[in-house]
Amino acid sequence: MTQQFNTLPTNEQNVASKTGMTVRGWYSFWGGLFTGQPTGPVAPLRVGSSPFTYLATQGGTVIVQGGTTTQIQFTRGDGNFYVVGTTAGMFPLSQGDSLVVTYSVGPPTMTWVPR
Repeated sequence: MTQQFNTLPTNEQNVASKTGMTVRGWYSFWGGLFTGQPTGPVAPLRVGSSPFTYLATQGGTVIVQGGTTTQIQFTRGDGNFYVVGTTAGMFPLSQGDSLVVTYSVGPPTMTWVPR
């Protein structure tokens, strides 16, 4: 069975039909927001050289596991970096947030889970 994802309708799609009823695309989108329907599939991240920075283009969670991770930092793009105090786990990010992962020998496995 294929997973259905919650996607924002295009700006060309009317919110209501000529009869005043909410059109299917918008109705499904709003319903998905309230039921927690994900916006996309889980995807592996290609980890670059250390320190590797992942910039979230939408809200979601990064899973970091394995490798020889020595430090993970969070930033909201304001120049402040916060050491999270752990070298693995699940890290929720909003659009525009970054996770900076430093490793010594082998890169960790990183996975993106969109909201």
